[in-house]
Amino acid sequence: MSIRLTPQQLQALDDEAGGPPRVVDPRGNVAYVLVSEAEYKTVRDVLDDERDQRAIRRIALRNAAGRMQESP
Repeated sequence: MSIRLTPQQLQALDDEAGGPPRVVDPRGNVAYVLVSEAEYKTVRDVLDDERDQRAIRRIALRNAAGRMQESP
């Protein structure tokens, strides 16, 4: 889903300084941070890589623990 910004919203983005712009959903007072799609994809890739690395470490630790319990 894409939302087109109004001219006033575009001006607010242009005037924003000190970090990515934030928008607030008044229904639940939930704040969102606007980042470019390229930045989003970069962050998403990093988070996916970190998740994969954690899964690999868990498996490696479980395998190592299993080997330690084996009789020689």
